[in-house]
Amino acid sequence: MKDINYVDTHGPVKSDLSNDMSVTSGSGGGDGPKQWGEIKPIKCILGDVEKLPLEIIPGPFQAWIKDVCYRMQCPIDFVAAAAITMTGSVIGAGCAMRPKQRDNWQVIPNLWGGVVGRPSILKTPALEQAMSPLSKLERNAKEKHDQDAAAYEAELAAYQANKSALQDIMRKCAKEKKSGDKLNDFDDAKVSYRNLEQPTEPAWARYKTNDSTIEKMGELLADNPRGILLFRDELVGLLDSWDREGREQDRAFYLEAWNGYSSYTTDRIGRGTVYTENLCVSVFGGIQPTKLISYLYGAANGYQNDGLTQRLQLLVYPDEPARWENIDQYPDHGAEEQYFSVIEKLAGMDFIKHGATKGEHDRFPYFRFTPEAQEIFNDWLTELQTEKLRREDNPIMVEHLGKYRSLLPSLALIFHLIDIAGGDAPDNVSVMATKRAAAWCSYLETHARRIYGLVSDIKIRSAEQLYKKIVAKKLNNGFTVRDVYRNQWHLLSDRAAVQDACDELIDLNVLKPEEIKGGIGIGKPHIKYLINPSLGAE
Repeated sequence: MKDINYVDTHGPVKSDLSNDMSVTSGSGGGDGPKQWGEIKPIKCILGDVEKLPLEIIPGPFQAWIKDVCYRMQCPIDFVAAAAITMTGSVIGAGCAMRPKQRDNWQVIPNLWGGVVGRPSILKTPALEQAMSPLSKLERNAKEKHDQDAAAYEAELAAYQANKSALQDIMRKCAKEKKSGDKLNDFDDAKVSYRNLEQPTEPAWARYKTNDSTIEKMGELLADNPRGILLFRDELVGLLDSWDREGREQDRAFYLEAWNGYSSYTTDRIGRGTVYTENLCVSVFGGIQPTKLISYLYGAANGYQNDGLTQRLQLLVYPDEPARWENIDQYPDHGAEEQYFSVIEKLAGMDFIKHGATKGEHDRFPYFRFTPEAQEIFNDWLTELQTEKLRREDNPIMVEHLGKYRSLLPSLALIFHLIDIAGGDAPDNVSVMATKRAAAWCSYLETHARRIYGLVSDIKIRSAEQLYKKIVAKKLNNGFTVRDVYRNQWHLLSDRAAVQDACDELIDLNVLKPEEIKGGIGIGKPHIKYLINPSLGAE
């Protein structure tokens, strides 16, 4: 376990919180030095996480991810988690995985995730590198759509001209005396009119979006049945937006979109009816630790615990690099080309030609494990259900790990298809892909424990926030609980949280309570808090 001070997110506790000064206190903060005592440090425990081994990343991605992370001096976890989630979004509802040999239970390899790190740790540049193949696919798709749109406009104009001409013929024949010839002309025009085929407007292939209403997302998915990636640089902002007034439907929409196989129909005046065959949306973005804490606090305490945070299965919070070097070298273009090539092949892959099966009544082409890989999965699933989940005493982790039943098959399928796009022969999901998926599940579990641990002791974290406000002189000496929570500061927005924070700081010799009575028989007594004079309180 690591001791950290969240004032700076990482590193040792600062001396301003555990100095050697002897300070005084009292009703005015000026008693003898021994009255206050030494300020004790606030310590938060950040759980240990596994480092991501390069060998559990699919072979065709290893060289590129290693090269990017070395040149950027960023954690390998950032690029790898984003690359795997992005690859899953490209595959999307194009195929499914059936984790059992005879059962028809199936999962779509649609993943949600994100990266947690303080500002200036290169989250955004790392994610942009991982998502770069989608940008290329989008540019190519836009060029093709522009060409197809020009051809469509010409075909539409010809259709409308033919339609208008045939209407003129029928009107003229209807006005004139219906001789045999005119009747024949009328009937011929009517047949020709009935046989006119209106050209279909070309769909614009899309792979990602940064912002969308659920109505527009439904339209995008109607034209892109494999699915789409919703990417946000600041992920908590997106999650918070799903709870805003007027967007109550958004949260339910995206919860349903995680499975990847539900259909969805919207009926709106003006928009008409939009039918979405596969409601499949991947989600990924970056998060700062301090912004994540309050969001997770809601989930951990039940009032927002609808399974949304547990769907962020590829959410990683790695340790920062131990040292930094100024690296200036050319990118490994061969590794980059291989990475881009795999994504392009997957975007257009006919999965049936690469080992998938699709029966007459099957909705999706699907893969299964090879017999050897099936044994690995069966052993892993049995341990999960009979041992790991039963030993776990943290309810939020029980719910999180329960969703690993679909995570391992999804990862195994993604890894297997990456290997096929990289040159392996078509087949069912391999032993290597399955072992790598199992290793990822173990790795991701440690990150989930670190992340949920951020709210394991919310009192300490609230005390940290209150201490920072005191040091910044946002509060006067002799403040009350109400003086704090009326500001609606992070983790200090309600009376109970502020009271807990004050109690913690009393134990750490930062504050002292003083009871103020309202006079003889007048009002109830209340508490004001005196600040340790060593912090410069006035």
